[in-house]
Amino acid sequence: MTAQTVQQGDLVTVIGLEVHVQLETDTKIFCGCSTAQTDEPNENVCPVCLGLPGALPVLNEAAVEAAVKIGKAIDAEIPEETRFHRKNYYYPDLPKNFQITQYDEPICADGDLEISVEGDRRTVTIERAHLEEDPGSLQHVGGGGGIDSADYTLVNYNRAGTPLMEIVTAPDFRSPGEVRAFLAELEEVLEYLGVFDAERDGSLRIDANLSIIPEEDIESDDVTEIGTDALESANRTEVKNISSHKGSEKALAYEETRQKNAIQRGRAVEQETRHWDESRGITVSMRSKEEEKDYRYFEEADLPPLRVSHWKEEIDIPELPTARRERFQAEYDLNEEAASKLTSTKQVADFYEDVASEFDPDLAATWVADNLLGELNYRDMEITDLEGRLEDVTRLVELVAEDEITSKNAHETVLRSMLDDGATPDEIVDEEGLGKTSGDEVQSAVVEAIDENPEAVEDYESGDDGAINFLVGQVMQKTGGSADPGDVNQLLRAELE
Repeated sequence: MTAQTVQQGDLVTVIGLEVHVQLETDTKIFCGCSTAQTDEPNENVCPVCLGLPGALPVLNEAAVEAAVKIGKAIDAEIPEETRFHRKNYYYPDLPKNFQITQYDEPICADGDLEISVEGDRRTVTIERAHLEEDPGSLQHVGGGGGIDSADYTLVNYNRAGTPLMEIVTAPDFRSPGEVRAFLAELEEVLEYLGVFDAERDGSLRIDANLSIIPEEDIESDDVTEIGTDALESANRTEVKNISSHKGSEKALAYEETRQKNAIQRGRAVEQETRHWDESRGITVSMRSKEEEKDYRYFEEADLPPLRVSHWKEEIDIPELPTARRERFQAEYDLNEEAASKLTSTKQVADFYEDVASEFDPDLAATWVADNLLGELNYRDMEITDLEGRLEDVTRLVELVAEDEITSKNAHETVLRSMLDDGATPDEIVDEEGLGKTSGDEVQSAVVEAIDENPEAVEDYESGDDGAINFLVGQVMQKTGGSADPGDVNQLLRAELE
């Protein structure tokens, strides 16, 4: 992390994360039940994921492959052998009353992820990442739907047993904004690996541990070097039920303010678990914070140790977002902003490279990064919503590249109609008559505009160069917007010499 100096009287925010990532597999981690989302509660269940007596778990190979990919992406140590444990606690959505997880022998340890915060590159330490099973889900009904106010709660076990990767960071974050940047980068990496679907409900859930430490308790002038004593002496709260990187910033900003206000008023901060109520924008006390000994870990007797040494060599990972951004800048001569937009998802990056292989890379960047992504964002759409229609976008770029249609009409009329109505670019061009006007027609329109607007001509000849823009507009009206504005400008200047 970049050094940050403590000022006199500062209260330093310290945040560590436990990020729960649902892995994209067809079946659950210890049984053959489908992980497909369904509106019918308790449909995708069986004796194993319901924890019925005598039911035995069988490990899902695809979940282990996904875990190894994540480990390689975060440059973590992957041991020769790992094993599963039982974490014992009671929740209504945990039917066995214990969770099969990994304890002191995780599948990934000592990794890191580089992020960018306000232009600074920082490295966040990932202490461990381990496999486990997801509990079910709760639906709070009535009373506003809050966990502390509902009339009653329903339990749905469809999610129970979905494979999870829990990614645990060091307490490296000093602001909610840094947390958001980390989660956004992590989502990109997971999506590039093909192990995660951000559109899936509940696919990313965050528990955050937040402490406020007075500056006088920190020996170093660098807030990134807070000692163990200062961390252990500070009470912390665990904030649960955060479901997105945007939500994390809101939840932790609230909790940061709540704790600082308490400290400044001379009140103690309780060590507890708090629930983020997104609808009200507040955190709510749930229970006192458990300690590790409360979970009574012991080895899972029904699963043998897992040897993963050969998997590390056999499993490859694709080019990751940071590397691809750097390559785009070098190979296509793009600036950092354009390269970041064009690598925001693997689908966007792949599409850009397809277009750039056929047309000028700068033209491709303008159309994908600015025009297409801008219009999709305005409509709250993703590039994945255009599955099967990206060839139409490529055809539109071709019409512009071959000078068959103006860039203005291509963007403002054709692209928008394509997204809103689903028509092809050729259909829209024919229907709207947007094909470029021939040279003779443009020249005639130029002469007419000059003849009909003597005052503008006089202004231009008197040195008012802005008058040419008025005349360009007149020609564009006469040609129905089908002439190229740059060509019209040059023709007008030549005619007025």
